[in-house]
Amino acid sequence: MIVREELEATGAVETGPALTLARADLFSSVDSTALIHSLPALTLLDGRRFPLSTELGRMGMSPIDLFPVAFLSAVEVQKTGSLPRYGSDGAGGVVNLRLNRMQTGGEVGFFYGKSGGKYGREDFSSYIIGGVGNDKFNITAGAAYHESSGHIPRGRR
Repeated sequence: MIVREELEATGAVETGPALTLARADLFSSVDSTALIHSLPALTLLDGRRFPLSTELGRMGMSPIDLFPVAFLSAVEVQKTGSLPRYGSDGAGGVVNLRLNRMQTGGEVGFFYGKSGGKYGREDFSSYIIGGVGNDKFNITAGAAYHESSGHIPRGRR
C-alpha cells in the first residue's frame, strides 16, 4: 500500500506522476495509461471498477488522471497479474485508488513549473477539496485544473 504522504513527498500534484516517482521500480506510464511492470493495470475506485474506464481510454486518459494526490488516502497495488475476478483487464495488476473521506475541513494546492530547452514547457496545476459531516453523514467535494504548454517528445521513429 502506498499512503498519501509517500505520494505527496514526490512533489507531484497528479496521481499518475506521483506513483511513477514514488515507485519507479513498479510504475510507468505511456500515453496516460498506468502500467505495472510495463503491462496495463486495471484501475479501481474504492474497490470497484471505475465506470468510465473504457470511454476514458478512448480519449487517451486513465482514471488515475482524474484524481489529484490530495483526493486520495492511499493506493493499493496488486502485482499478481490478472486475477480471475477481473478477467484480462488487469494484465499487469490492479491499482485501487482509496478516496480521502474528509469529515470536516479543506485543502487548496497549486503547482507551477517551467523548463527551457528544445522541449521546454510550462505546467500549472491546482486543486481544492473540502468536506463536512459527522459519524453518520459526510459530503466531500473537490475540483482540479491542469494546464500544460510545450512539446513532449514521444520517442524516435
